[in-house]
Amino acid sequence: MTSPIRQRRRWARSALALVTMGTIAATMGACSTGGADTSATEISIINRWSDPIGEAAAEEMFAAFTAETGITVNNNPQPSSGDTYQPAVRSALSSSNAPSIAIDNAGPNTFEYARSGAIMDITDFFNETLASRSSAGATSGETLDGRIYGISAGAVVGNLIWYNPDYLAQFDVDAADITTYEQWVDAMQKIKDAGGTPIVLGAKDQWPGGHYLNDFVQRALGSEQTTALYNRTVASGQPDSPKWTDPAVVDAFQAYVDMKPLFQEGFLGEAQATADSLFLGGEVGFYEMGSWFLTAIQNGDPGFTPGVMLFPALEDGAGAGTEVTLGNDSLMVSADANPEATQAFLEFFTRPDVAAKFGAATSKIMPYEIDQSLSVVPDVIKGQWDTINSFATDSGDGGAALFNDQAIDVNIYQTYIWQGSVGLMSGGITPEELAQQLEDATVEAQKANG
Repeated sequence: MTSPIRQRRRWARSALALVTMGTIAATMGACSTGGADTSATEISIINRWSDPIGEAAAEEMFAAFTAETGITVNNNPQPSSGDTYQPAVRSALSSSNAPSIAIDNAGPNTFEYARSGAIMDITDFFNETLASRSSAGATSGETLDGRIYGISAGAVVGNLIWYNPDYLAQFDVDAADITTYEQWVDAMQKIKDAGGTPIVLGAKDQWPGGHYLNDFVQRALGSEQTTALYNRTVASGQPDSPKWTDPAVVDAFQAYVDMKPLFQEGFLGEAQATADSLFLGGEVGFYEMGSWFLTAIQNGDPGFTPGVMLFPALEDGAGAGTEVTLGNDSLMVSADANPEATQAFLEFFTRPDVAAKFGAATSKIMPYEIDQSLSVVPDVIKGQWDTINSFATDSGDGGAALFNDQAIDVNIYQTYIWQGSVGLMSGGITPEELAQQLEDATVEAQKANG
């Protein structure tokens, strides 16, 4: 079963109407890439930029890189399906002719390559050259045992709350006044008491409820401790804390349960696509969904301009309201690659002009300093696009964590996060019981991971 995060990343990339393609090469040559002499050098890149927009954007970027540095790029795009893409990357990196650079999911996949010695430790290069232009998400899911093994090749932001300012105004609610979960609940209760629909959820598909568990845990623990909790399921040598049974995590699950009266009637039996339509129909206040929802906004052509904010902070939580959740792709350097040539590409890829245009062309948030004037997206989503980019940029040190369904062992998140989120709302399981089940499963995973 392919993770919805991976599926949604493919949907975002293949939304042909999302981006008005500009010419990437025109501005990418404006600055030169420094470093050692790399003339007459070739690098190869296996990647999932295989849809028409992604492949065109990559080819233009590679051509600009070659024109600037003399380094030829052998582009090897592969179909993006998780069922075939991950095996293709594993096979390529383990072969005698490994690609210079490989793109794959951050988190467990990157950890696997790092532990096997298939990819290069780029910690020193990142700190010396890329750190100053990078925000927190640049290395989310790329760090193992304190060392950096990749950088973000582009991300989606997941912990977003979309809202209808016109609908909220009918109830004298202003999203700009909301900074905490408690204030948010008060505003939604005000709408509910007046006969309105505060918020919608498509719980039938399970993963939308899993998003809420992710958002609440991150706000309760903070990104660093959330990452530590998730890593216990997939990485060896991890500490035994934080635990799923810690009071802060149990309380986070309870906060989700407390929202049950605020969702629309029948939400347990409605799909995510139905929830999309309900929000875009204009008679709903709020909707939790990631940055890929920009595609639905453009295609749905709502009669209002949706606003977007980050999931609010918990008043007593350790997490800041500026921290973001990411579905992240990892750009990794093969252990046998030419260091100078690949470092030249990493420096080029993260440059403000390059990151801005490539991110907009592929519908990805680039966690680097970007030149917003070069992010060419349709006017209908321009304001939201800029806002979401600012969330990633302003998240602060340590202010990003991977989605739970990218960071946690697949069997654990499908059984206990996705299904557990439905069980919490149906009354089939309590927050304490779900936390204990997750902790037990995590302990077993730790034993298996050594």
